[in-house]
Amino acid sequence: MRGVPVLVLSNGDHCAIARSAEAKAFGVKMGAPVFKMRELIKRHGFALRSSNYELYSDMNRRFNAVLSEFSDQIEIYSIDESWFRLPVRADGLGDTATALAVIAKVKRDTGLPTRIGLGPTRTLSKVANGLAKAGEKVFGGVIDLHDVDLRRHLFRNWPVSEVWGIGRALSERLAPLGIRTTADLAAMDPHQARSVGTVVLERLVRELNGVGDDQLVIEPEKRQATAVTRMFGEPVTTIEDLREAMARRAARAAEKIREQGSVAGRLIGFAHGNGRKANAPSAQRSCRLSPPTNDTRVIVRWASRMVESMWQEGGAYTKCGVMLEDLCDAGREQTDLFAATDSRGADLMSVMDAVNSRYGRETLALGTAGIGARSFDTKRAMKSPAWTTRITEIPVAT
Repeated sequence: MRGVPVLVLSNGDHCAIARSAEAKAFGVKMGAPVFKMRELIKRHGFALRSSNYELYSDMNRRFNAVLSEFSDQIEIYSIDESWFRLPVRADGLGDTATALAVIAKVKRDTGLPTRIGLGPTRTLSKVANGLAKAGEKVFGGVIDLHDVDLRRHLFRNWPVSEVWGIGRALSERLAPLGIRTTADLAAMDPHQARSVGTVVLERLVRELNGVGDDQLVIEPEKRQATAVTRMFGEPVTTIEDLREAMARRAARAAEKIREQGSVAGRLIGFAHGNGRKANAPSAQRSCRLSPPTNDTRVIVRWASRMVESMWQEGGAYTKCGVMLEDLCDAGREQTDLFAATDSRGADLMSVMDAVNSRYGRETLALGTAGIGARSFDTKRAMKSPAWTTRITEIPVAT
């Protein structure tokens, strides 16, 4: 698909949530509804792809595995972005040669195009990354903003709205002050920055000048809550289907908190209809989990009971989900003297997780969550193959 306008679509294949440079050139905006672009898509041969979280996660793992060959300090910031530390040269500049080697290794091992921004602070490395992307043909994918002269030169033409942390609202507040470029922002008095945009803007101004905290978060903090919500591929009109959909989301939420070694003390469930239609059903329920747990059986059981009380006969539901709150480390939760406990639960969950990790998610699942794909599953009609995680989808050359 090189050179082809590509759109990655949101859950349900409704809106564009990622656009290739070729798609942006046609004026496609972030979040643009697909149904409004049918003619444009057909006329110019756009390639559309559904969200493919399994593939993204695996490619993220492979990408960071390459980074680990060059650095022992890596902070995974998002699904497609990481900070990592490289040594600074004796002359005070960044290690551009190693950065270029990283790009080549990532390209060879994963096929992913990569840009690297070097800088003494997070903000400078982030700005450098954006500049490297914009000027890839000139700089080869790497820009080093340890170089103060280069920093001053590039900042003069880089819009302030492109700086990490500067949104549209803040850009509009800065414009009357004559701050339209990154150079203008870097020259701003830090105390004035605090009065305009709180301590966050003050810190950003200082970091643009190479002053600030450059510590990486090697071990990410554990979530304090987790949610699993999905739109339905088709409206749900029976309580049996809604119960099954809720069970699937509850099971996934339980799995997520087990991954970080947590248990939950509170469960919230909701189910909604199409808010643009009259009399759309909408309900939410919550309950305490005592003692706190990460046992899929317990969480699914309570989520299913919530469906019984939320259900409205004759309603058409388009989305449901669960949230687990009051998370704490397993083994450090407040126990309940009067609650019945199942000592086999932890072993059973451990076996389920091990099997699903090796053979694929939902290889083992509760019967309450149903078997196989269902009509209410999130619509992903244009999902690319799981090239790297599903053996049946590995491409075959003949």
